[in-house]
Amino acid sequence: MRSLSIRELESMLAEGKTLALYVYSESKKDTLRELFDTQVVVPELERAFGSKVEFYSINADEHPEILRRYKLPSLVLFKGGVEVSKLEGIKAWNEYVEALSCL
Repeated sequence: MRSLSIRELESMLAEGKTLALYVYSESKKDTLRELFDTQVVVPELERAFGSKVEFYSINADEHPEILRRYKLPSLVLFKGGVEVSKLEGIKAWNEYVEALSCL
């Protein structure tokens, strides 16, 4: 999973890309249980869906402005550069599968 800056994300969305964006914080993973859980789940989702959609991440420690848009942790799905789904916190596997299947 490639890490992005806010500018790279905005550029990709302006180009109309379809992608999955994982918003996380490395510094808070020991205090926010859902971060620890999603850091296990999201790579599994990438293995399952990586042939259909590109996965990217943004570390809120390096780009805190992302927290104005999304909570920690979030998996945000974009289709054609438009946000179509936002999964905040940890979700059941089938919720992720259903959302990703729409891309």
